[in-house]
Amino acid sequence: MNKIERMKAVFANETPDYTPAGFWFHYSPELGARETAQAHIQLYRQLDNDIIKIMDDSFGHMITEGIHIEKPKDWRGISLPGRDCFQYRKMEEVIRWTVDGTAGEVMVFPTMWSPFKIASFTYCFAGSDDAAFMRHCREDADSVLVGIQKLADALTDWAKGYMEAGASGVYYSGQFSEPQRFSRETWEKLVKPSDLQVLNAVKAAKGYNILHICGEAEHGFQSSPERYADYPGDLFNWDVHRTGVSLKEGGKMFHAPILGGLDNHGLLLTGTLEEIASESRRIISDYGRKGFMLGADCTVPGDIDIARLKAAVDAAKESSKAD
Repeated sequence: MNKIERMKAVFANETPDYTPAGFWFHYSPELGARETAQAHIQLYRQLDNDIIKIMDDSFGHMITEGIHIEKPKDWRGISLPGRDCFQYRKMEEVIRWTVDGTAGEVMVFPTMWSPFKIASFTYCFAGSDDAAFMRHCREDADSVLVGIQKLADALTDWAKGYMEAGASGVYYSGQFSEPQRFSRETWEKLVKPSDLQVLNAVKAAKGYNILHICGEAEHGFQSSPERYADYPGDLFNWDVHRTGVSLKEGGKMFHAPILGGLDNHGLLLTGTLEEIASESRRIISDYGRKGFMLGADCTVPGDIDIARLKAAVDAAKESSKAD
């Protein structure tokens, strides 16, 4: 199997020739599109990853002049630029450079932040946390949702554009499911509809959704994977070490293929190369190779020793020999 055939087997919940693997980290937002693509390709070549996940580190450059959020009703006036803006154009260029630079030999998945996450770190309260945003959600959810809908509409179009540029789908960062934020009922009213709008648009365009369920540091990296059980994901990833939901439990809950297994706050940073390889082999043996991709709970630190990640990837490639 080549890399695309291998990943298609995983997405189809079948058994590939060996267990694919992938790890990624953030890059400087000051890099240009071509430099960013080259950095992603370099990591892909170094590790021999089975997909390329394109990071989105440029939202600090979003054009939001004239928009200042002070009270809940201000959310009714926000907007997200269409495709003719720096943020979209840069990602589209990175996708094209990456696809061209790898001659189409590997699936490429650009990061797609959820509308709620974009709202919190683009339009909110520079230099502070998102406490004020959460307060606005409690005080006037209807006004917040007007803004969220505008973001969802723009991101739906962006996702289509990403695939037109050569992406195989999106790596969607599902956010705001930390149990400390919203009750499940409130989360389903506020957060879920915009997530589904974007993800369903990707599926309608014949793309794959890799769904990462993310918990923020200020909430102990916790999230609520069970809230995403009916999402249109083709591959699910979450923090198995901090949510209490194991890989096997997640596989049964999502009825879909799974990505992950390794702790990006623990063994990947502190273990020996042999310990990382041994744990990778154990995870694959325990879960099985059907519908599984080895990876981390979340993005790894950018200063990590590449040899640590290579130990895991190489162990995954040896998985077929254990059959």
